[in-house]
Amino acid sequence: MNLRYPASTARRRFVNALSTPWRLLGDLGDHADFYRKAILAAPTAATRHKTEQVRLIAEVGMSTGALAVIGGASVITLFITLFAGVTGGVQTFDTLRNLSLEALGGFASAIFNPRLLTPIVAGVALSATVGSGFTAQLGAMRVAEEIDALEVMGVRSIPYLVSTRLIAGMITIIPIFAMALVGGWIGWKLVQVNFFGLSEGTYDHYMDTFIQNSDIGYAFIQAVGIAVVVILIHTYYGYNATGGPAGVGEAVGKAVRTTLIAVISAEMFISFALYGTSDVFRISG
Repeated sequence: MNLRYPASTARRRFVNALSTPWRLLGDLGDHADFYRKAILAAPTAATRHKTEQVRLIAEVGMSTGALAVIGGASVITLFITLFAGVTGGVQTFDTLRNLSLEALGGFASAIFNPRLLTPIVAGVALSATVGSGFTAQLGAMRVAEEIDALEVMGVRSIPYLVSTRLIAGMITIIPIFAMALVGGWIGWKLVQVNFFGLSEGTYDHYMDTFIQNSDIGYAFIQAVGIAVVVILIHTYYGYNATGGPAGVGEAVGKAVRTTLIAVISAEMFISFALYGTSDVFRISG
């Protein structure tokens, strides 16, 4: 009689350690293949699923149900960046005051808001509102076998479910990010002028001197890039969700965690590409 004994704990750990890099490479390959299919199918989605596209644009911009009462993702992002601007204004004013340079509060707002603060905060807000909704929607469809039903009916699921959401996010991120920029600037100025007593004229002078139209344009480029990253990640986890309702919740959690890392990474690389060749601050006027 042959007895089979389980492998030792040390051996199992060694095997798992060796297999982990290969699993990570396989996951990265699955992500890349899904993203490629979603991006390449965007023209098909824009031409063949116009009704669904319009519905998703309205849903992303204004949300549905109770969230629609307060304006959906647009207003939520506005308030998030407003308080982020307040926090940034407090921190920078305190730091500049230690150097007797508090008059440069407007300069800090002109540089930090469009280049760093607003794109990151808007990306995180987009993940928490729109992205999580996409993951939950697609995950529920997957576990209910609705995606399989679409494929059986001859409807390509990636163009209809993923690419349409990608296009909707790219379109609606423009007004959402515009409101986010306004919220960041209002919060920054509000706390420095109304609470710390900085002269409004001094603040506006340095703000107008250092703000650049190109920075605002670059900020929108960053916003679109971050929106693409956020939506692709969230739709991937929702599209491939397994394990019933609990699996959908787990997919949302994984998507949010991955997006937080991806937003910071995307912001870093896009900022390097846009501002990496410049080592000076240009003064307008």
